[in-house]
Amino acid sequence: MKRILFSILALVAIMSTALAVPDSAFALCTDDQLKNGCVSTAIIGDGCSCDSGNGDSIMHILGLVVDIMTIGIGILGVIGITIVGIQYLTSGGSEDKTRKAKRRMFEIILGLAAYVVIYAFLKWLLPGFNS
Repeated sequence: MKRILFSILALVAIMSTALAVPDSAFALCTDDQLKNGCVSTAIIGDGCSCDSGNGDSIMHILGLVVDIMTIGIGILGVIGITIVGIQYLTSGGSEDKTRKAKRRMFEIILGLAAYVVIYAFLKWLLPGFNS
């Protein structure tokens, strides 16, 4: 039963992420941009990353990767907190089940806080980083 519930939640998360991305996110570089050394990312953003010779291209791609990770962490955090909330509500007063639900909630919040610290460190480490 847990596997079925997890599979359904994963499917809903994937579908909602696909619906949240605008159609323009899948746009490719124009022919002029490709001739000038641009690379088609086709993930998020304008779909085209151009290298001006000073590292802007890699910073743009890094920003896209971090944006995708942030969206994924946010979705997983919401799903995790929802599942733990349901577990806590259905514990039926059992001290053991309540303790497990509280521990899982603590672990999810700790993971989200760790990601925020890592994100802030990345912003400090790479000042030109624009996600």
